[in-house]
Amino acid sequence: MNNKFNYETKWFKLDNTAIIFPVISNKRLSSVFRVSVTLKQEVILNTLEESLEKTLLCFGNFRVKLKRGLFWYYLETNKKVPLIQQEQDYPCTFIDSVSNNQFLFKVTYFKKKINLEVFHAITDGEGAINFLKALTFNYIKLANKNDLSKQALKIPCVEVFSDTEDSYIKNYKKVNFKGMKIKKAYRMVDKKIPLSIVSTIHGYIDTNNLLNLCRKKNVTITQYLSAILIWCIYKEYLNGQSNKYPINISIPVNLRNFFGSTTSTNFFSIFSVGFTPEREEYTFDEVLEIISKQFKEQLTKENLSKKISLNVSFEKNIFIRCIPLFVKNLILKIIFKISEKTSTSVLSNLGKIDVPDEFKKYIDSFSLSLGITESESVKCGVCSYGNKLVCTFTSKFETPYLERAFFRYLQSEGIDVVIESNGVHNEEL
Repeated sequence: MNNKFNYETKWFKLDNTAIIFPVISNKRLSSVFRVSVTLKQEVILNTLEESLEKTLLCFGNFRVKLKRGLFWYYLETNKKVPLIQQEQDYPCTFIDSVSNNQFLFKVTYFKKKINLEVFHAITDGEGAINFLKALTFNYIKLANKNDLSKQALKIPCVEVFSDTEDSYIKNYKKVNFKGMKIKKAYRMVDKKIPLSIVSTIHGYIDTNNLLNLCRKKNVTITQYLSAILIWCIYKEYLNGQSNKYPINISIPVNLRNFFGSTTSTNFFSIFSVGFTPEREEYTFDEVLEIISKQFKEQLTKENLSKKISLNVSFEKNIFIRCIPLFVKNLILKIIFKISEKTSTSVLSNLGKIDVPDEFKKYIDSFSLSLGITESESVKCGVCSYGNKLVCTFTSKFETPYLERAFFRYLQSEGIDVVIESNGVHNEEL
């Protein structure tokens, strides 16, 4: 790579969701997530560097650094070269912009795996997976140019070049809001591992087997896995007993599917599903019925449009717009602290990842790892490729009670699971 890129200097507003992340993020709460691809060949560093240089040309929202203004944070073109290193840190740790050439993402590799870690201020899961796919396609083309057909070498690495539209603003509709009730969720408590360590456990599952089981139960994969997560928290941490606090799981949803956007920046929303164990000894099927009903009620374009309008109304408020950034930061931190208490954990499903047929033989799997927070100490990221679905748990807890219960429940339902971990927990799951 060159030492510096000759990009034109541009400035970008943070999208409506992104404005919170520079305010709340630190070493304890990184606001970083990871998408990874495992290839069927060892990764070569100089080829990966060349691939990243080609990929960055198509994604303007990744070629940026964070700047502090008088009223808002903003993004500016970063003409430096991103660094690529062998993986050595735990996943989803805080990205120090100074040591990272001011970039808000980083690429690492280990053996056959390429990791893309992203600060949430520049994009969401869909935007990150599109960048990783483009990086992977460019890498495969360079590493296998003598084996690929001319047709394969001409396949574009992106369908749409970097679209930095703020789709929240575009889809905003002014509405009147009633007062919202904030209800504290149940919080898992356990002994934690040191701050710098993150446990990662991957569960590899046959997608068709899981899909067939979900069809028999008349639910989607996300509904089913969310219900298992809630059920396992109920059994492992509450021991099947009643509790006044609901077990709430936050579910990120890709808004592009509802509003026809192609933006490369953030365009997602979060809704919550859960249940309050008002009595003892619920059955799993009761929990599944409650959760699947909530999905159907909440996951509508009308409800999601209201969520967009609620968030954008804060940014458009004339009083908020005029106050200096340090005051906004205090307000945003308070809002985040309140909202954080309403969630027990997170399950994020990127869904099925498709690649052109010509590249399939070079790719083994994809995975998603989520950064954890003080209140959400265990999170689950899900995605599938081919017939392989990967459930990845990231955790700060010393003992993997939830992960073990989750995968054992799947196996009790006839779903085989192959476990892989980063070795933080040296025990059989």
